[in-house]
Amino acid sequence: MVTFTETDLETPTEADLNSAYGSRYMSTADVGDKKIRCKIAKVRKEELRGNDGKPRTRFVLYFESQDKGLVLNATNKGEIVNALGKVPAKWIGATVGLYVDTNVTFAGKRMSGLRLRVISPVTMPKSAPCARIASTVGARFASSMGFGMPFGKRPSGW
Repeated sequence: MVTFTETDLETPTEADLNSAYGSRYMSTADVGDKKIRCKIAKVRKEELRGNDGKPRTRFVLYFESQDKGLVLNATNKGEIVNALGKVPAKWIGATVGLYVDTNVTFAGKRMSGLRLRVISPVTMPKSAPCARIASTVGARFASSMGFGMPFGKRPSGW
């Protein structure tokens, strides 16, 4: 007779179940008890089926370091909009933290849910030094070519 226990090492875990039958979107099992830092690579609008079976449009965040996307629920959407604004194109490049909150209420039941925190907004490369170099080099070039000189006056050799 075979006995089964909770400590049986061959018994699949929740993560095993999700990998075999799981979704292409992130779940609490994907994050577990870790906190994951990742950078938003793209934002997509996708048609998903709700709990009632009806199609619903949702925004999905895809990250540079993760295989699955995160479907934005109302709480996570509010978090990202408060930190980064309402223009999804401006979210790309921001660093966020993903974690599991064990105190989420959904449909009147307490359960675990994925939460998102914006760690750092999009960082744009500083263009001032490049712009100064370009304008200095450009001015020298333009001057050497006679551009920027009053009309009719050309450097010698023209």
